[in-house]
Amino acid sequence: MPNIVSQEDCRKVRDLPFCYLCGKPFNVGDETDYDHVPPQSIFATTDRNFPIKLKTHKVECHAPLNLDDEIIGQLVALLHGKIPAKSDNRLKITVAENPQAGNSMGLFREPNIEYLLRRWIQGFHAALYKSYLPGIVRWAIQGPFPSAKVTERGLVPNQIKDQHFEFVTCIKKNRLVGNIDRLVANNGKLVYECVWDKLSDGTACCVFALDLYGWADLGDVNNFPRRGCAGLYSRLNQAVPEDAARATNLAFEIEQNERADPFVM
Repeated sequence: MPNIVSQEDCRKVRDLPFCYLCGKPFNVGDETDYDHVPPQSIFATTDRNFPIKLKTHKVECHAPLNLDDEIIGQLVALLHGKIPAKSDNRLKITVAENPQAGNSMGLFREPNIEYLLRRWIQGFHAALYKSYLPGIVRWAIQGPFPSAKVTERGLVPNQIKDQHFEFVTCIKKNRLVGNIDRLVANNGKLVYECVWDKLSDGTACCVFALDLYGWADLGDVNNFPRRGCAGLYSRLNQAVPEDAARATNLAFEIEQNERADPFVM
């Protein structure tokens, strides 16, 4: 089972022979640089050792991502008290009425966080399995933040999908039996865990969970159910990496006080 949990482990994946963003191998003369996954701006200065850094094509692949990195970096950095300067604020937080609770709340309107998370998962897959994960796969991701639709009647919350609870249970069960692939970096503030299973049609899938600074608490837990980040990715004819952890077939119940957070029992 692959595990990246030390500075030496992180160094070993810095120079993979392919770009994790496009999958193309590096050729002599290619202009390259390194992408922090997640972006360095998310972390407090004391938590920037040791990061996941992956080699990329500089102009074609990495450069267009800078704005997305700034936005989500500023959002998560709120967890450790880092507030962006007014002139540099990318968050676009507004206030909206919540008629169900009879109050107002802060609203982060863009971008789609789950979409941004896909790139990080691509990077973690490349680091753990030394292989390229195309962006065009089947994704199912529940981010750590509540979401809602803005209507004329106010906010209409999106409910946590039943499949999210299944992902969380899968991660917890396999962690309990020591059957999980794991990546820990940035002074332990980044934790990613995953295990390979099968969908009902037999297609291989990777079930994963991701935590940053306990970010389940960054969402509005007073007005919405608390949830962590979990999901899966799969594609037809995808081979399970040879050394990957396979989901246990053991049938057993586990007690859960937090059914929607994969990192809290």
